[in-house]
Amino acid sequence: MMKFEKEIKVLIISLAISAIFVLVGVLSRDLGVMGNSIILSTLVIVGPQIFFRHQKHKYLKEMETRFPTFLRDVVETIRSGMPFHQSVILNSNIDYGKLSTHVKRMAHQLSWAIPFDKAINYFSQRVRESKKLSSGLRTIRESFRFGGDVISTLESVADSMTIVEESERERKSLLSQYVILMYAISFMFVGIVVAINKLMIPIFQVATESQAGVSFGGMRGMGFSLTNPCSQTVGFGYMICQSFDMISNALGMGSVFDEKNIGAYYVSLFFLMSVIVSFCSGIVAGQISENSVVAGIKHSIIMVSGVVSSFYILVYLKFLGA
Repeated sequence: MMKFEKEIKVLIISLAISAIFVLVGVLSRDLGVMGNSIILSTLVIVGPQIFFRHQKHKYLKEMETRFPTFLRDVVETIRSGMPFHQSVILNSNIDYGKLSTHVKRMAHQLSWAIPFDKAINYFSQRVRESKKLSSGLRTIRESFRFGGDVISTLESVADSMTIVEESERERKSLLSQYVILMYAISFMFVGIVVAINKLMIPIFQVATESQAGVSFGGMRGMGFSLTNPCSQTVGFGYMICQSFDMISNALGMGSVFDEKNIGAYYVSLFFLMSVIVSFCSGIVAGQISENSVVAGIKHSIIMVSGVVSSFYILVYLKFLGA
């Protein structure tokens, strides 16, 4: 409950700070400032939520790793002749990391004469977000209720969870090269963008100077021209160019509606494509390495941050643009 309240407080503070950023952008009446303020406000809202999700993922992962050790310790004390509930109470004094809080709470419940099947059911409800722990605890509870061999059940659950953990660790090690490949793809795309930009912009610059006036076939009705697709846009094309104009101003390249500023439109387009590629590559990297989309968000943040920084640097050094 305390963690939930903390997340709510952080969300409220994030929304307030985000509103301030947006207000500053609107009052500035500058598209560059407005674009940066929207980017910052989005990061202020999304960043903490991603952080909390990632922390929760790590929290559950550590408990899943420590749970087999706890079960084996309980088995050893039961074999020494100690009753089941006293074994749990005794082992609650051992440090199991994040799992210790739940073990101690269960031990307190057992010391208050709460039946074991109810105590372990409460335990299962508290960690219900972890499928491994919930499944293992449910197996132990059913074995205890129906009079099965509890020691064998505990050992079986511990062994199965350890095997799954080891297989995940091995899979992560084997697939780490593909994670590196995702990073390479993300930044190679930026290099390709620079090469394309250096080839395309001079050609379109020549087209502008010679006043070719060639139109895109499928976009003729929307007013797109080959030299600068935003120079004469209407309707839906104008809405797209508005978003590109905000990106272009945020990068410090000026307006995409300026017919002479040909590079602004294409750099904005490439920027958006690069961010999408980076974000998706990060999600794929997390799914490959840890079998979790949430874990992939950290890779996405790293890749997107790297790509955005790269674009700012490349625009500043005149590697991108007309």
